[in-house]
Amino acid sequence: MGFDPRTRGRQPSRGVVTSNVEALLAENDTLRRQVRSLQLQLERLQLGHNGVTTGAGPLISAAEVERWGEAMARHPHWRHLRLGPPGGLRGVVESQRRRWWDPGLELEQELDRRSPGLGRALAAALRGPHSRGRWAVRAAFALYGQRAPEWLSEEPLRVVDELLRQQGQQQRQRRPGGTRTANHSANPSANQGGASESPRQAALRLLGLQGDVSVEAIKRAYRRLAKTHHPDLGGDPAAFQAVEAAYRLLLEPA
Repeated sequence: MGFDPRTRGRQPSRGVVTSNVEALLAENDTLRRQVRSLQLQLERLQLGHNGVTTGAGPLISAAEVERWGEAMARHPHWRHLRLGPPGGLRGVVESQRRRWWDPGLELEQELDRRSPGLGRALAAALRGPHSRGRWAVRAAFALYGQRAPEWLSEEPLRVVDELLRQQGQQQRQRRPGGTRTANHSANPSANQGGASESPRQAALRLLGLQGDVSVEAIKRAYRRLAKTHHPDLGGDPAAFQAVEAAYRLLLEPA
């Protein structure tokens, strides 16, 4: 950017200055995210070099869990999160478990099913005394699955917002006269006919399909529902996970 002699003695207009500042702030935010992403990649490479591996899943360290907890603790209502039971962060994990294809699995087992090694890495990183931070991280993985590291690193305050919302929902359900059926639609086996349905039939119904359908039809239905329920687009993380699980099941070889 060179010097323009025509601007000598003149003050730049307020609109130009504001525009330049906004552009610089946007560029700075982009660079900050890129630096953070590179830092995480470097840490994972260093852990892998030291012999800490988790199969095909991403690496999670105790230091990352600590940073995530500290970032979430900056939320103004952080102290309103309770561990439970009943309710609280433990209740959030339990409520998500009821939505899995096999509710008998522990969180770590469910994560390993989705991304081999992820659950074992999380269990190792969470070793230590119980704390609000560790349980918040655990609940975030129950909500967001494999994408939890991304959410915790990039949007920790929004994660707390969602945990508070889930906690409030549990409290309303436990009040006298409260309903416990509000979220059954996210669990295919909880809907009508669930007792007699096979997992494939339940998955088809969840995607709005029935009978013999082509792979392309399954993909079209998945794309349509994913756009509706994707957390990045304001959807329900639990409903998105159920749709994703149904899609994976239907594409598995018979």
